[in-house]
Amino acid sequence: MSNGAQTQAQDAEGTGETIACPFCGLLCDDLPASGGKVETRDCPIAAAGFARGAAPRRSHMVGGRETDLAAAAAAAGAILAAARAPLFHGLTADLHGVRALLALAERVGGVVDHELSAGFLANVAVARASGWVTATFSEVANRADVILLVGADPVRDFPRFHERLVQNPTPLYRERPPFMAYLGAAGDAPSRDVVPLQATIGEGDLLPALGALAALLRERPVAREDSAIPIAALVDIAARLKAAHYGVIVWDVAALPQGHAELAVELIAAMLRHLNVATRCVGLPLGGSGNALGAVQATLWQTGWPLRVGFGEGAPLHDPWRYDGTRMLAAGEADALVWVAALGTAPPPASSVPVIAIVADDVALPTPAAVEIRVGIPGLDHAGEAIRGDTVVAMNLVAAIPSDRPSVAAAATAILEALRPVA
Repeated sequence: MSNGAQTQAQDAEGTGETIACPFCGLLCDDLPASGGKVETRDCPIAAAGFARGAAPRRSHMVGGRETDLAAAAAAAGAILAAARAPLFHGLTADLHGVRALLALAERVGGVVDHELSAGFLANVAVARASGWVTATFSEVANRADVILLVGADPVRDFPRFHERLVQNPTPLYRERPPFMAYLGAAGDAPSRDVVPLQATIGEGDLLPALGALAALLRERPVAREDSAIPIAALVDIAARLKAAHYGVIVWDVAALPQGHAELAVELIAAMLRHLNVATRCVGLPLGGSGNALGAVQATLWQTGWPLRVGFGEGAPLHDPWRYDGTRMLAAGEADALVWVAALGTAPPPASSVPVIAIVADDVALPTPAAVEIRVGIPGLDHAGEAIRGDTVVAMNLVAAIPSDRPSVAAAATAILEALRPVA
């Protein structure tokens, strides 16, 4: 696992460069690329992501008619100038794009949210309220001797998780691969040849199981009459974590119970704090697809707050409920929507307000947008930067298949320029 942001080193054969893949939070930086082709290392997410470059080129549109970027930016600027509560949502862009969108949102008094914010704000809330102990990808790949997966096998959303973080062939500080354990629903469990110890539970039983594991770690009594909770397996997991030299608890908020993710993360954080009294145990919260953590970091740099920030009251304000983009649209509180999907492929949600769609060519719009600006994909059409899922590295993204498509940053800057009065 690379510790740095350099993505243009020679590959193992010295025949080309290796680049970073921007399509999940692992941001794997070892994909050989040459001649406009990328070897995706048998990763289905990377394969699908880089295949997006073959999508037919679409035109910028205003009112259903083809136009150029300048005219589309002017039309978008007119919509935003007339709006009282514009919402900037989706936000799957690289760091340069996010920063340009923040400048635009500040100019028009808008609200900024990311399509994946509900999950990572649960992590943020726990870290802010009670603290936790976490690690980088490199630390896990080089030090971990016991790893507990909570909620689901990470390969669903991070296909190379085991290859990159578990099966490191040259670890620096351990002599054998880590012992793997799993706590979650049977349908989301890893294959047994990868994870030998599995505490499988039914849907809806993760919180009680985490509570039981927390009690066992503190050597407190646990009721054993509940057959839905595999107490014997949890006893074994607790013993493994307490005996570990460098234990790791891994979770992806998207796999935790909806509506109760924050409570699940708080239980994990409490276990980490307790284990670190006598041994070393760290958390690894996975996430960051669509550069979600990059959006969080950029918003923190620019405003002092994580996402769900509003600029409509003279200073940036953070309110996780009030500035929830999905809630705002459902409640009719936004009067214009800027939907950004460059790294992501989700179309804008159905809405009765004017929509400015700043999206890649392969993003289909079920309903025509008032303004449609087609942009390139960072790490495919143009260069950029994204924050890795462990938040410690800003990875350089090179243009694997360069095109003349404008970036999200260029589109947002063009709209901002259109808003400025003519001297």
